Amino acid sequence: MSVRKKTAKTTTLAYVRWFDSAIYKGEACQTEYLSGTCENESAGVLIREDRKTITIALDRCIDTKDIRLALCIPKVNILRVRRFTI
Repeated sequence: MSVRKKTAKTTTLAYVRWFDSAIYKGEACQTEYLSGTCENESAGVLIREDRKTITIALDRCIDTKDIRLALCIPKVNILRVRRFTI
């Protein structure tokens, strides 16, 4: 029995460096440690992009185009984006 591979015609992957408010675990700490930002890097299948946001997903089903584990990042928080078409 042969296995036929289905592939998307084109897929764009995105690598995004962005900042967000710092996240704390809820442990006791001094108030001066509760402010600031943290720099993040995220990567995934580019799902949508407009002038305000970029949305990437960790997984996308080739057959149905269903996605899971999506992340929507405001463009005002983005430091850098690299796109790769495969």
